[in-house]
Amino acid sequence: MHPEFDPILAEILRRDPLADVVLIEGRRPVWTAQLKARFQRVMPDVAGRVRFLPPMPNADFLQLNAHADVLLDTLHFGGGNTSYEGLALGTPIVTLPSVFLRGRITRALYQKMQLPDCIANSAEEYVELAVQLGTNQEYRRHVSQRIEERADVLYEDPAEVHELERFLAWAAEGGSGSWTIG
Repeated sequence: MHPEFDPILAEILRRDPLADVVLIEGRRPVWTAQLKARFQRVMPDVAGRVRFLPPMPNADFLQLNAHADVLLDTLHFGGGNTSYEGLALGTPIVTLPSVFLRGRITRALYQKMQLPDCIANSAEEYVELAVQLGTNQEYRRHVSQRIEERADVLYEDPAEVHELERFLAWAAEGGSGSWTIG
C-alpha cells in the first residue's frame, strides 16, 4: 500500500465516522506491523478503525467482499483478480487510475462495462465517491445494480477467448516474432 494512499484513507475515515477499513494481513507479519505503525504515525486519529484480518480461504475472502459496502482500489497498484471478483459480486470499487498499467486495471474493467460511476479523477473525488457509496445506501444499491447488469461483458466475451486462443497457438508454435493483439 503506497504511502500516498494514507491521506486518502484517513480522509474517508474522517468524513464517515461509522466507517471501518478492513485489510488482509501481509504474507509476512513484519509488513503488517510496519503498515500499522505507519498508520499510527500519519493518521493517529483514525488508525484504530483500520482492521486487519488474517489471510483466509478464497471463499471466505469472497464473502468478505460481498458484505463490503465499497472496495477501495489502492493508488499505484490497484486490483486485478480482486477487482474481477468484486465486480462479479456487484460490489462497487472506487478507483483513481495511475500512469502505470498496474493502477489502471479497474478503470479498464469499468470502461469495458461502460460504467464510469466509480472512476475518480482526483484524490478529492475518490474520497467523495467512497464516502457517498459508504453512507448512501440507495446510491450504493443503484451502483451495485448497474454493475450486476453490465458485469457479464467482463466474463462472457468471446472476443477475449478467441484472442487467448490465438496467443496460445502463437506461443505453442514457438512464439517467433513479436506478438500483436487483434
